[in-house]
Formats: sequence, C-alpha cells, structure tokens
Amino acid sequence: MMKTLPPSSPRTLLASAALLAAVASPAQAVNITALASAALGQPATVAVTQDLQHGDFLIGANPAAGPGHVTGDGVDETTRWAFDFTSDPQYAAFLAQGGVAEARLTLQLNTQFFINGVGPITDISFPSDLQGGAVFPGWNLPGFMAGTAGVFSRGEISTSLVAQVGMSGADLFQWLSGHAGLFPMIYADDAIVVGARLELVSAPVPEPASWVLLGAGLLCLLRQPRRAAHQASGFSW
Repeated sequence: MMKTLPPSSPRTLLASAALLAAVASPAQAVNITALASAALGQPATVAVTQDLQHGDFLIGANPAAGPGHVTGDGVDETTRWAFDFTSDPQYAAFLAQGGVAEARLTLQLNTQFFINGVGPITDISFPSDLQGGAVFPGWNLPGFMAGTAGVFSRGEISTSLVAQVGMSGADLFQWLSGHAGLFPMIYADDAIVVGARLELVSAPVPEPASWVLLGAGLLCLLRQPRRAAHQASGFSW
C-alpha cells in the first residue's frame, strides 16, 4: 500500500522559500580601477646617470647602459610607478571584502628595441617597491609587437595577474592594504611605459538581503516542533 506524505506546514514552506531565495540571490563582487599615464608618448631624454620623471612613471638611471644611451630611450631601463586606488569610490567597500579574486593589468608600451622584427624581448613586470617587500612571480611579456629596430612603435597588452601569471590573490590584497591604497609596480627593461591600468576584483559575497533570508529560513526549520516530525514517521512518545 502506497503511503502519502503529510502536507507541508506553512512554516516549512516559508523556510524552504527563504532558503531557496538566499541561494538563488546573486553574489556581488566589488571592482576598483586605477590608472597611470605618461606626459608624452616619447619623453625628452636626460643623461644616462640621471633619473627621468615621465608623468606618473619614474625611469631609473642606468650608467651601465654604456656609450650612446640616454635615460628615456627605452633600452635597458627600469621603470617604476604606483597605482593609486584611494580615489576610487568603491575603495572602502573593496577593502571590506578582505581579498582579491582577480587582477587585470594592461600596459601601453613604446619601444624601438626589436630583434628579427619582434619586440619587446625578455621584458618583465610585477609588483615591487623600493623596500624590497613581497616577492611576486614576474609577468614575462611575450614579443607581441612588430617593428623595425631603432624606430619607435607602440602597442598594448593585457594579462590576468592571478589566473595567467600565478600571483596569489591574498598577497595582492596585502600589497594594496600594506601600501595604504597604493600599488607599486616595476617594468624592465626595453620599452617606455606610456600608460597602465589595473583592475582589482574582490571575491563575490552574497547580498546582505541574502544573509537575512538564509538566517530566516534556518531559524524556521530549527523551530519546527519535534513532535510533528515524530507523528509524520508514525511514532509517539
């Protein structure tokens, strides 16, 4: 003989609906973005023994570059800058999430250093400061531009620092918070950085309303009378 299940109580139905609504509610990530830009596509040069401030970018002196080189020619140079996220209106909300799920870096480069028509060659970029803080794996840029040696050409390239380069989201968050909203970077060594963009994405978290629904659903289920459960099973005290 087939048994029929007892009808669900209004309280059970309400609890189930609340739990389903909480699970179905979309998670929300917080994105923040910072930019850095150069004064010119190709800066005025200075002696190889001098640093050169180029907009937001500082091109370091390199006396070892040898005769014929100047700072700002985009050959054997180290460039430093810091993304500033403090002006992003979502910065405080991002910090409250406590983590980085993704980091998308875009660089605009100007170079005259081509080998067999391809450049840049063996260039690298990663988070770095002058204090020698955390050590991150470097983004080894592929040769993505075609050009002629000695003639400047400009191009743009992007990567995911987490998914593609293999940096830790936790380390990137600590880098940001440890520098009070700044994000120091370095680029080396055969191109002029004329523009940079970094977008940080927090780990998705449920909407506040979802937590309320989830709590309400669990509370309703926990308060179901134990007697009803036993009666449904055919037992009595």
